[in-house]
Amino acid sequence: MARGLRLRVLRGQRPPVGDEPAPAPGGPTPPWRRLLRVPGPRAIAAALRRNTGLKVFSLLLAFVIWFMINVSERDAEGTFEMPIRVRSLAPGLIVTSQPAKPIAVTVRGPRTILDGVDERRARFALDLSSVAPGEERIELNADMIRPELPRRLKVVRLEPARVKLRVERLVHRRLAVRPELEGLSPLGYTAEASVAPGEVDVSGPASKVDDLREIKTEPVGLHGAPDPVQRTVLLSWAGDFVSFTPDHVNVMVTFAPTMMSRKFDRVEVAVRNVPPGTRARLVPPRVDLTVQGPQKLLASYALPDGSVWVDAGGLDPGSHRVTPQIDLPDSLEVTRRDPEVQTLEIVANHGPTPR
Repeated sequence: MARGLRLRVLRGQRPPVGDEPAPAPGGPTPPWRRLLRVPGPRAIAAALRRNTGLKVFSLLLAFVIWFMINVSERDAEGTFEMPIRVRSLAPGLIVTSQPAKPIAVTVRGPRTILDGVDERRARFALDLSSVAPGEERIELNADMIRPELPRRLKVVRLEPARVKLRVERLVHRRLAVRPELEGLSPLGYTAEASVAPGEVDVSGPASKVDDLREIKTEPVGLHGAPDPVQRTVLLSWAGDFVSFTPDHVNVMVTFAPTMMSRKFDRVEVAVRNVPPGTRARLVPPRVDLTVQGPQKLLASYALPDGSVWVDAGGLDPGSHRVTPQIDLPDSLEVTRRDPEVQTLEIVANHGPTPR
């Protein structure tokens, strides 16, 4: 039975003569010709349907690269405003005049680098370590910009390209402080102010400090009742670049009665204590008085009758040089009499009447 199981030998069979593919005319197609072959519409549609997401991502990536190379890296111009800053100055000097407006700097370079310039930090740093007092004209250039601009940026224009500075000597002095009062004192009172400290250190340009004789405080207002006032106030502005140490003081304001003088003309002088049996006559019988005292009292004060007098008590008949006495409140005083001395004539009643 085993003999009957024989495997058939597999042998290749030639295709029928009529089924053999006809060789391409002229041999196989060269690779370069296959590259130039124009695909048909169906082949294009099939190619687009394969890996659609990858194709979209590749398209976006290509656009970004194109934009960065052709747009972002293309040279552009930008204008920045940069202030002037003094980097160093010789000791004993001060800059008192410099451009108020910043410098307009036009820069050319790649847009991405231009966008990275921090305009808030950029400035022109001037080295004035070798200048002398007076006016200085300085030509500006890109090397003065701090922080330095990136190398691929180029400064194409500065407006203005030259600046003028004024340098002066720095002066230090010690000056007295005068308190400044504002408003009216209460009626009948005069404000008296004191300040502590009474002097301060003043520093600034010589053109300002040399002309100062004293330093005023900010005004202290006067109003209300005549009660003492104590305040801490700043010192008043004394010019550009002038500074004080300290810059504030304590002001104490007190109120004293306002003093005034008033003249009383031809005041009758009374004679007191005439000795019995005698008669008295005063030559001249009247005096002119000047009285000083608080305004509140003296402005409306009237001398009572008999308040100006001379004392004849204990005097013998004859002529006597006397000085009149004046009865006044304690706050009033006589500053002048005219005349200072009068003649008091005393005669006996049986004698001749004095003329």
